[in-house]
Amino acid sequence: GISTDDPSGTDPLLGLDGAGLPRVERFLGSQAPARRAERKARNITLIGALKLEPFNAGVHADVAGYKNLAFVGKWRELCPGTGVDIIDISRPATPVKIADTLDYLDTSMEDMQAIRIGERDVLAIGLQDCGNVPTPGVGKSGLELYDITDPHNPQLLSLFDVDQSGVDVTGVHELDLTATPSGRVLALLAVPNLEALTFRPPAPSIGDLLILDITDPTNPTLIGEWGVLDEPALGLDFYLGVAQGGDARTLLHSVRANQNGTRAYLSYWDAGFIILDISNPSSPVFRGFAPKTAPDDSYGPDEEGNAHSVDEARGGNILVTADEDFSPFHLEFSVTAPASIAGQYPAVEGAFTKPIVTLPGRVMTGEVVHVGRGCPENSIVPGSPADPYLADPNGKIALIERGACRFDEKIGRAQLAGAIGAIVYNTAAGGDALVLMSGRQAFTLADGRPVEINIPGIFVGRSAGVALRDAFDAVQVVSVKASAVFDGWGFLRFFDIKDPTNPKQLSTFATANTNNEDVALEGIWSVHNPEVRGNTVYASWYSDGVRIIDISSPSAPREIGFWVGEGAPSDAPPVNIWSVVPHGDLLLVSDRNFGLYILKHTP
Repeated sequence: GISTDDPSGTDPLLGLDGAGLPRVERFLGSQAPARRAERKARNITLIGALKLEPFNAGVHADVAGYKNLAFVGKWRELCPGTGVDIIDISRPATPVKIADTLDYLDTSMEDMQAIRIGERDVLAIGLQDCGNVPTPGVGKSGLELYDITDPHNPQLLSLFDVDQSGVDVTGVHELDLTATPSGRVLALLAVPNLEALTFRPPAPSIGDLLILDITDPTNPTLIGEWGVLDEPALGLDFYLGVAQGGDARTLLHSVRANQNGTRAYLSYWDAGFIILDISNPSSPVFRGFAPKTAPDDSYGPDEEGNAHSVDEARGGNILVTADEDFSPFHLEFSVTAPASIAGQYPAVEGAFTKPIVTLPGRVMTGEVVHVGRGCPENSIVPGSPADPYLADPNGKIALIERGACRFDEKIGRAQLAGAIGAIVYNTAAGGDALVLMSGRQAFTLADGRPVEINIPGIFVGRSAGVALRDAFDAVQVVSVKASAVFDGWGFLRFFDIKDPTNPKQLSTFATANTNNEDVALEGIWSVHNPEVRGNTVYASWYSDGVRIIDISSPSAPREIGFWVGEGAPSDAPPVNIWSVVPHGDLLLVSDRNFGLYILKHTP
């Protein structure tokens, strides 16, 4: 499992916290400045554009359409907390913002959807606690429902708090609304890590999927839930065993209902895409999952995983899935000397250390010295002495044992002593579990010395660390090499799900930049969200803009159009597309830095 750390060096729910890279964009470098040649399109025309505030801050999130309205959410990362923008698009060439929803401090509203319920037009918004304010309860986590019958004056109807389960979850990351054959209106909520935080065997946990009846939007009612941990066909071993790659997590990222509200498709990150029968929404039934059903369909050992989002095609016979791989490089760590312990070992890069991909040759290499536990003065308890250094790390890579103090304090002290890199190895209690080292990039050590981490750092299991330590203690030269190896960004997969218990992968689709190492640090070349209409897939692709793919032959998808900023306002930054949603004959597009674009597919 991969876990975050606590100062004691033990984790009560090792591997059950969904831990993974909390902010992968630091690996990506800066986007290249917009050049006229980069603003291009094929078979797509820009109709209208609306700059939204805050501008060029990377905060605009999902987009949704309803009647003559568009909605644009706010992202959790920088968290302006300024509500969902409501935009009149009755004149697509000149969209106008007419209102927004309530502001909440330290709260994001990434995903939203509108639906007609009785005599009301209702907007549903997923709220997430951004976690930037330490005071409990400041950020909100749940489902917010508004009456937008008069869109100029949205009225709050209700707020369903997902923290009422007794644990502090981030909130509703994504959602979907659906009407059932009986006329009930359901809200399907993805609440990442809820099942891990409530996992206390033998008592059942509360799943990451929550199903609410919102037929009365003033009184949303929880009627069902589902999670991997409590599913007899999956369970704990499956949950722990599927996590892989640089962002190794098992959690529900998003959920999508089929057209008649009887089936739910769950994007469960490294666990793949899970299919549930929700004909009885109070008791979801597991049907199957992809790409874990057969050896030919599984995520390979060198793949990232990251089942992010999904839509169905061909009346539910084809599943269009997106793997959002934000880690185009994977870490390979090997001991090069002495020969007695040479070979490759599992390792994970720190979340706050200098990314290895930014180093010359994309490699950290050098001689290793064992310095011990390495805690600086005052870092364990006030007045505690510094751990004695067992060797001088100046010009070398410091090997440090986990425990007693923070990762950033250990690595910060080593850097001040002249180390060119750091390897932290697990305690005996932690064994060979890998730990994502979290910490501060710039801070003041407990002994009063300021430090800004600018050396790379990796974590290895106990057996690898002990082998390095013992070789050094035996007065041998110990050398290592840690490399960032390019393996591409995220892409689309297409599955035949006529038999939902046994999906078969038919094909994949990626843009040219997805697998081009030469531009890997010049943008974000991963797919994000797919939307399907008939035999056409509309996909948002961050720096690669909007892509349109024909799936008349699902085994041979072909691109029939794209838009990468052609015609955008002169002050618009390079495209960074979050979502594209077909809306009548228009395409509503949210750009993280600009706001709203309105496009038209012109084949």
